[in-house]
Amino acid sequence: MKQRIAAVLFAIGLAGAAQASACDLTLDSGGDLAAAVTAAPGKKICLRPGTYVTGPAPLEVPSGTTIEGLGASMADVVISAHGSPQKAIGLGSGTMLHNFTLSTGAGGNFGVLAYHQDRIIIWSLDIVGFQISTGVVGGKGVDIWDTFMRANGIAGNNVADPNLWITDSRDVTILYGQLTGRKDGPGGDGEMAIYNSSNVMIDGARVIDSGASAIYLVNCVDCTIKNSVIERPGEWGIDVVQGSQRFFAENNAVSGANYGGAVFETSGGTTATFRSNRFIQNRRLGVGNCNGINAKGGVAGVLSTGNISFPSGDLCAFP
Repeated sequence: MKQRIAAVLFAIGLAGAAQASACDLTLDSGGDLAAAVTAAPGKKICLRPGTYVTGPAPLEVPSGTTIEGLGASMADVVISAHGSPQKAIGLGSGTMLHNFTLSTGAGGNFGVLAYHQDRIIIWSLDIVGFQISTGVVGGKGVDIWDTFMRANGIAGNNVADPNLWITDSRDVTILYGQLTGRKDGPGGDGEMAIYNSSNVMIDGARVIDSGASAIYLVNCVDCTIKNSVIERPGEWGIDVVQGSQRFFAENNAVSGANYGGAVFETSGGTTATFRSNRFIQNRRLGVGNCNGINAKGGVAGVLSTGNISFPSGDLCAFP
């Protein structure tokens, strides 16, 4: 854990250096983003406050390229994706997106997609209106910091439309930021969904009004959720299943879940530690055997220490 924290601090230092570096190419409002990434691959492209349009073709950001908004906040620079693209922005390895809003009025599958790329930073973005706000597939060394994802999904399609979808990846950090759903279920939208991945750390995030479970981990090995807030999820607050080994949850707050605060599947010898978490007024639909941690398959393998549950029931077996 100490090594992982050191790695995060080192990455933040690198990002700070990147932010302070001079712009290689600067665009005014309305400038041509596609032409800019073609003209300056591997360089730092800066965007003055205003609105920029991309689409219908995806904006493919070449390896080593940074796109940074120069506004005082992420709201000052807006990239508007037109034409319902399969993805608005595709990322190469070693890229960074920083300090802007990415929005669409036309839908589209992904706001940002990193497909089998590594060493990526997504930092202080506001991603609005896509079916899936951010996707990471087959990634390594991906950092998502202080990023907001909202108004995602297709209402009433009975399909999971997560704000953040990560699969077959490793060494991923989600630091701060907020994912906001629209309470659309069953199937769900707005959640954080992570599949078949390892060494994923979620620290200081907020997940609010997800249609299904707020944070859903499937076969996620050595994954951690800490210092995070989950409010009013449509199903479980923390949902960890199917071979998620050595899971760790510390100092999180889960409240208002329709199901129990957490569920962990213990079959196959998987283990979990829940420490100093707060579970408040969950089981609103009566699903789960207790307000706190529901151990699916039995409590063996689940260590619960210092957790607070109101009403009482911080750990129980769940069929």
